[in-house]
Amino acid sequence: MDDQNMKIKAFLSTRAMLLATGISTAVMALPEDAEQPIHAVYDNSELLLDEGIQVLYGSTGSPAEITQGTLKITGREITIERQNGEVRKVTVEGTPARYQQKPSADQDMVTAEGLNIVLDYDTQHVLAQGQVRFIQAANEWRGCQIDYYIETRRVTTPRCEDGEQAQAILPPRNNQ
Repeated sequence: MDDQNMKIKAFLSTRAMLLATGISTAVMALPEDAEQPIHAVYDNSELLLDEGIQVLYGSTGSPAEITQGTLKITGREITIERQNGEVRKVTVEGTPARYQQKPSADQDMVTAEGLNIVLDYDTQHVLAQGQVRFIQAANEWRGCQIDYYIETRRVTTPRCEDGEQAQAILPPRNNQ
């Protein structure tokens, strides 16, 4: 089988896998995102049918990636957990792991990066840990952990266990 046929086969099997795992059930954001096609790029994957888990593997230089509308998730390893055909949790590990999505048409893109990111679909919560940056518009928060609550649009940045304080960088009023 030539390289082009292998790529087509990998794309089709990935699309079928993502549809089967229900990844199109988007974390609350633009409604149009869930109607967009799902694209995945990765080096290899593993599907654990009995456990409802799909793992996409990439590398530091060539991360695994899932995109759907404004949602983009990248990392060295992306684990999708589902129950009864619906996505419950997506865990991304990387150096860094990245998440981005536009919460609504009238809001700027949200981006988060850290050593790992967990998207909990049930609680509409994004948890980023380890060397974290969270950015929306010109506002940036940094720390060892950031919790982003999508529905309430709340961001919390607790003090690190090692005592390191979190940081916020907010633009001056004339730049808003």
